[in-house]
Amino acid sequence: MPDNDAKFFKALGDETRLNIVGFLLGNEHCACKFAELTDKDQTTISRHLKILTEAGIIKQEKRGRNVICSIKDSTVRNRLKNMGIKERKSCCGINEVANENLKGQKVKEIVKKRYSQVAQKGGSCNCRASCCGNEALSPIQISTTLGYSEQELAEVPESNLGLGCGNPGALGAIKEGDVVLDLGSGAGIDAFLAAKKVGAQGKVIGVDFTKEMVTKATKTAKKNGFANVEFKHGDIEDLPVESNSVDVVLSNCVINLVPDKSKAFQEAYRVLRPGGSMYISDMVLLKELTEEQKNDEDLIAGCVGGAILRDEYLTKITDAGFKLKKVIDDKKISKKQYKGLPVESLKLVARKGR
Repeated sequence: MPDNDAKFFKALGDETRLNIVGFLLGNEHCACKFAELTDKDQTTISRHLKILTEAGIIKQEKRGRNVICSIKDSTVRNRLKNMGIKERKSCCGINEVANENLKGQKVKEIVKKRYSQVAQKGGSCNCRASCCGNEALSPIQISTTLGYSEQELAEVPESNLGLGCGNPGALGAIKEGDVVLDLGSGAGIDAFLAAKKVGAQGKVIGVDFTKEMVTKATKTAKKNGFANVEFKHGDIEDLPVESNSVDVVLSNCVINLVPDKSKAFQEAYRVLRPGGSMYISDMVLLKELTEEQKNDEDLIAGCVGGAILRDEYLTKITDAGFKLKKVIDDKKISKKQYKGLPVESLKLVARKGR
């Protein structure tokens, strides 16, 4: 058997690759969609797509920010059909994906509504408020327990709404001249603290999908003369930021609110330069919640209902391509601020590449 034929048949000897080929016999697809269609992580999908491409079965074409996959040509298409490989319709048999998308949209609406109210009226949306206790704590008291110094909190006090679960900017170096991206920047406290470190030669970009938060942070930046900070309205599952353009990614108690956490980490990896770092503080679960808890709007907006198990969270980071450099567990936060719910604040440093 010729080497090319051997590679061709070997590439088709895997169920996931057969499923991918079946979908492509029906229509071309963005490479990013196969994770949903096959229930595999994106790193695994990328490996399968590479094997299919090298075997001459499919081709990949860059279109803007997307990579579109299709069957290589009509000859290959006919050969696959003659082998009995069936065309698969992506619109059929993916009701679970559709349901997840609908659920994700509902979560986003809950979060957006609640955090819009906070931006306009103040108060807290997370479980440190009335849904979980300790509602008497002020933003300064909350942030002090999370690792912010009095000096940091005095820098731009109006940007501190007490919505974090750590101080991600303190987890690693932010150097003068760096470009820093803050995922879910809110009123801007972490962005403004980073701006002090990067100086006039650096830049900080804050992305938040709540327009009211972006407006509030932008006004604060202008009022306090932060020329090196820009706040953008956008979704961290689809960042309005160029690839390989950022030195440091920050995020504080935000990824738990995102329905597609894998996509958020993949986007963070995309925008980071090789060797860039990601500093995160976030809420994770120590054991599964009940279905009632997962659907509780207060717990969703409070950084608990949408949280996932600790090990699953870390796996999603490494699946996106990151190398974990430091992981710190803060289990005390459960009793102090979350009424004993099975959660912890996870603080970590991850790196792209070396």
